Amino acid sequence: MTDPRIALLGGRRVAYEEYGDPTGHTVFVFHGTPDSRIGKGYLDPLGRERNLRIVSPDRPGIGRSDPRPDRTVASYAGEVLGLADALGAERFAVLGYSGGGPYAMACATGCGPRLTAAATMAGAGPVDDREGAREGLSKSDLELLDLALRDPRAGARQLRIQKLAVQLFPQAGTRSMAGELDEPDRAVLTAVSARETMSSFVESLRQGPGGVLLDYRLWGSPWELDWTAATAPVHLFQGDRDRMVPMHHAEDLAGRLPAGLATLHVVEGAGHLSIVGSAGEVLDSLVP
Repeated sequence: MTDPRIALLGGRRVAYEEYGDPTGHTVFVFHGTPDSRIGKGYLDPLGRERNLRIVSPDRPGIGRSDPRPDRTVASYAGEVLGLADALGAERFAVLGYSGGGPYAMACATGCGPRLTAAATMAGAGPVDDREGAREGLSKSDLELLDLALRDPRAGARQLRIQKLAVQLFPQAGTRSMAGELDEPDRAVLTAVSARETMSSFVESLRQGPGGVLLDYRLWGSPWELDWTAATAPVHLFQGDRDRMVPMHHAEDLAGRLPAGLATLHVVEGAGHLSIVGSAGEVLDSLVP
């Protein structure tokens, strides 16, 4: 693993990896949960082909980014604006994968005219107030979501145990993950080494479980976004065989945004992991 690049926001460090064309249009890619900035190398050739500068930051308290205990989903728009300033990006696009979806929506509703476009890829929608919002979510996410909201100490203990287990026996971690996935995603797992698959999860817990648990707690709490403030186009890419974040999450996000702004792209035969095979199409939607 290479050392990350570091940006300073008010004295607080934000760690990030950079891929693609360093002179191209900036696209911030927001990792899932539990996940981190690393493991996004597949975007490098795709970014170079499209003249996109792809920046993958750790959220506060995750990986090597300093904690920010008072952060919210909505406040992440300000974090991204500050990071864009630090990196010299006047205008930019955003892409949220899985648990990064809420933060892409924060930017869609909170970054104003500096945002050129937003996209999600298997992006998670709100689960705090919509009836049926939790239906179809993975068992592991539901468990950590409930622990983060109701018993964070038990959640922290569970994450520490999981980290140690996958460090010692990474194959066991991939087998556990495979049990929650459809066939297209299991094929992805067999194509990549277990240690590589688990590395981003381990990195997310570098500072302990606090940042990951906060991600889950914020996901399960009101996002407090002004959905009517979105003005840039939003593209929602969702696999029809996703057994971790179901289709109705993308449909719900599309319905919350102003009429005509969101486009739902159904990726046939794709699951939660295998949808990355459509990453080129996703990036095409973000080319200015």
